[in-house]
Amino acid sequence: MKHYALLSAIALTFCSYSSYGDWYEATGQAVIERGNIESARQIATEDAIKRAALFAGASLSSSQRIVNGILQQEQFGYNSNSQLKKLHILSESQSNNIFTITIRADIEPQTNECEPTHFKKPVLLSQIQLQARQDAIYGQLSSLGKHTSTQLAYHLRDYAPTALIQNLEKELPLNQVNSATSEHLFYQGNQYLISASINDLSLGHKTNRFWQDSEKERFFAIDVVLFDLFEQTTVFQQEYRTSEGWPYKNNSTPASHSQAFWQMPYGNKIDKLLEAIAADMQQQLQCKNLLTPIAHVKQNEVMLNIGKIHGLEIGDELQIFQIKREINQANIKRLVKSPITLTVTDLNERNTWASSEKQELLQHIQQGDVVSVRKNSK
Repeated sequence: MKHYALLSAIALTFCSYSSYGDWYEATGQAVIERGNIESARQIATEDAIKRAALFAGASLSSSQRIVNGILQQEQFGYNSNSQLKKLHILSESQSNNIFTITIRADIEPQTNECEPTHFKKPVLLSQIQLQARQDAIYGQLSSLGKHTSTQLAYHLRDYAPTALIQNLEKELPLNQVNSATSEHLFYQGNQYLISASINDLSLGHKTNRFWQDSEKERFFAIDVVLFDLFEQTTVFQQEYRTSEGWPYKNNSTPASHSQAFWQMPYGNKIDKLLEAIAADMQQQLQCKNLLTPIAHVKQNEVMLNIGKIHGLEIGDELQIFQIKREINQANIKRLVKSPITLTVTDLNERNTWASSEKQELLQHIQQGDVVSVRKNSK
């Protein structure tokens, strides 16, 4: 299923041309509705600026559109001290009723309480549970959990650039994630888990639109949890709610896998909610450290199962933390910071090799110890 409004991946490049600001390139897209090209151009430009701002360290605030998890407005707000100094249009095009624009924006860095990192943290997105199965009978939405997972994954890739998303093709409720499961998932290369459930799809009263007397208000509620697999703690939890008219007398409403469903008013409201969820995930993850277990140790060199797709480069520094477990309680662990700092010397898309600059033997380091990645400040 394709995302109905933003169909392609972001064109993401980062270049530094100024000592005061940084240039970011991004591509935005929008559907051309009723032939209104100017409106589509404006929406696509705003989308591109939004993406560039995310990579500059801005956090998209859903506070203007979400109050206590309830959708209020249709627009994102920016919670950022970043300043857009210059904007250049690099290209624009139209194809299959989609307007595409590529921009280059000069964005002055913001001052944050934390230092945003451009490393991508591995996030496992489990299939969204459909708890409101009885409600799903109306409109035959029994597969909405699966299809909402697919749609959320699109938005996470768009609006949570510090997350490297992997879809889990099954439901994984948080109450099934015990210590052993959490540790297993972490050592498989996942740092965070997103688990969610749709809890309300019920129908309300008829809408007050006299020209649409065949519609009833239909609700949608989803509970979302961001879980740290290494720390085994909940980082963020929020219930999101919205509602919109539903043609309850129509026995042939679009199926939830279709573009038509996500373009109808009810599906569009859900889609906007998913954008807000993705923006909240970005806000939670952008300042988190990238952690990963050591996969292999050989003399003065270690190998990690992370690489270029996570944002690593040659010269990045690795801080090692050894894991010490209690003798009688193996699930209780302590992290002991090692005095040795490693530097990335070689890497490919998914693997990294690092060694000590002093060529020290890593006899006290073992497979399964944890490293935190940071950019070389030299």
